Amino acid sequence: MKGLSKMELSFNFLDVTGYRDQPVPNTFITHPKQANNLGVILPGYRYSADMPPMHYTRRILLEQGADTLSVDYVYYRTNFMKQPQNEQDRWLSTDVMAACSKVLSQHSYEKITLVGKSLGTLAMGHLLADCRFQQADCIWLTPLLTVDWLGSRIQQIYPRSLFIIGTADQFYQPDILKQLEKVTNGRSLILEDVNHALEIDVDIQRSLEALIKITQTIQEFVKEHI
Repeated sequence: MKGLSKMELSFNFLDVTGYRDQPVPNTFITHPKQANNLGVILPGYRYSADMPPMHYTRRILLEQGADTLSVDYVYYRTNFMKQPQNEQDRWLSTDVMAACSKVLSQHSYEKITLVGKSLGTLAMGHLLADCRFQQADCIWLTPLLTVDWLGSRIQQIYPRSLFIIGTADQFYQPDILKQLEKVTNGRSLILEDVNHALEIDVDIQRSLEALIKITQTIQEFVKEHI
């Protein structure tokens, strides 16, 4: 990492108990000196925090001096998707809140940045209901814009936001996105032909170009606000 060696970072796995008393997998990376900023990485379903857009976002946050917490849920190995929607919401919110509360019980941060991808944007919505996160900056990667309660939560809290989504994403809703961008005084990166995986089908070169745009846009947003 530019300006920071991996040897200087501390990689930790916190003992967190979540939904139905099950462990919540996580990765907590801290700096040698106590940080004032925390980045929370909330991946998607079958889209881990090690996927390129999430990985580079975490690197950006670390290079800006933030500690980072990745909630590494692996719901695809469970019966998560067979549960009713209200139970899925309870499961997800319980897990992410338990992990974040564990970190915040150890240290108080002046600044929090929430980063979510797809399912992770629902996790962000749950966190925004808690006053500890309502001043957080939010990076919404492929937000689930068709989920009514999520849009309502964003309009209610109107966090400082960056929205990133592609025109080939089934959740892309231009009118909803425009309204959310307006109410949050935020900005959007809309990527032509990019799908929900933040890639372009059968076009590696354009997929890599999209990844560069995503990374540069997130870097600009983070530098403006950390």
